[in-house]
Amino acid sequence: MMDIDSHRLKVMSTLSERLVEKERANLKIESTTDQRESLVDADFVITAISVGGFDAWEKDIEIPAKYGVYMPIADSVGPGGMMRAFRHIPVLVSVCRNLEDVSPDAWVFNYSNPATANTMAMNRQSKIRTVGLCTCSSIPRNAKYLSNLIGVRSEDLLLPAPAAGLNHCAAILDLRFKDGKDAFSLLKERVKNPIEKWGLENYGILPYCWSHWTEFFPSLCRLEDEYAGRLQGLNMKYGIRVHSMEHERARAKKWEMIAEEMSNRKRAEVSLGSLPEAEAVEVVEIIEAILENRNEVHVVNVLNDGAIGNLPDNAIVEVSCVVGGYGIQPIHVGKLPDPIACILSNHVTVQELTVDAALTGDRNMAYKTLLQDPQVSSRLTMEKTEKMLDDLLNAHAQYLPSFFV
Repeated sequence: MMDIDSHRLKVMSTLSERLVEKERANLKIESTTDQRESLVDADFVITAISVGGFDAWEKDIEIPAKYGVYMPIADSVGPGGMMRAFRHIPVLVSVCRNLEDVSPDAWVFNYSNPATANTMAMNRQSKIRTVGLCTCSSIPRNAKYLSNLIGVRSEDLLLPAPAAGLNHCAAILDLRFKDGKDAFSLLKERVKNPIEKWGLENYGILPYCWSHWTEFFPSLCRLEDEYAGRLQGLNMKYGIRVHSMEHERARAKKWEMIAEEMSNRKRAEVSLGSLPEAEAVEVVEIIEAILENRNEVHVVNVLNDGAIGNLPDNAIVEVSCVVGGYGIQPIHVGKLPDPIACILSNHVTVQELTVDAALTGDRNMAYKTLLQDPQVSSRLTMEKTEKMLDDLLNAHAQYLPSFFV
């Protein structure tokens, strides 16, 4: 285990030791604050970072809002996603470069957002095998979730369903019952969520992680409450509320307290069942599928290379893959509906520009990236775009040294 925060690292490593003891597992827990040391002789590396934490995320939401760019999550695309990529890419690339020296055969599973741009940068800068994972991408194989959505028995669905798109803007392409009958027709009658209904009725696909979808389409990303200088907590269309860092900090504090109490033996129950439910975290299943040659189908963020016929080959796409002893092999799933592919292709271009700017610290490249982004280009003039960029870069300056050389 590795973290730059020695206190958190001690709490989590101690908790892990308690859980190993409780479960009587044959595991040894080691920890360090030295990134390179943590990677020596690694077979699998899981990255989950948040440079700047909640304070930086708050700026990603609030600074664009001053200019009229209202986004409820701001961790994938738009100005917030771009700034998060600027903060994360140098760190994640450094992980891959260290691995090239100490563990060149390792796999990297990245959970850090924005997953697409981060994975693109790591793949571009290193030969280390790197893929992106997301809790959302478990949905195409989640029988409980999908059966509840349709109102049928989970054992009647044919899963995992084929999926394709970009991270946080991907969809189930087909859904059937085990007898071969189409499940989408029944789902169209029963689905209540307006974004899922919009995807089914207009394009014949089922958007999952649907709240993130709104950020990819300016027409779907609209504020309902009046903006009066603070965006967090306000209501947007389709039942979405803008993420509040007060809520996020409280949630994190709650679990930090539980972890500390367990690690210090101040809490009677020390068990996996007392921790946040990890049903959507598939990384262990994927690692086991590789080691045991299970040839299971999981949805993973990988280089497209023809898997989705109407997205660029060099895009990092979220797509159904066969996972086994030969690695993670994307399945050729055909084409997305052309209107969806058109929108996503533009986002791929923005992600490529984001990676270029993050790797070079080129302010002009960052400006071009913002100009290309659909949320920004649909709302701001060139002059306001440039002013917003300056505000964002200055607000995050301590995490972006390459932009201030």
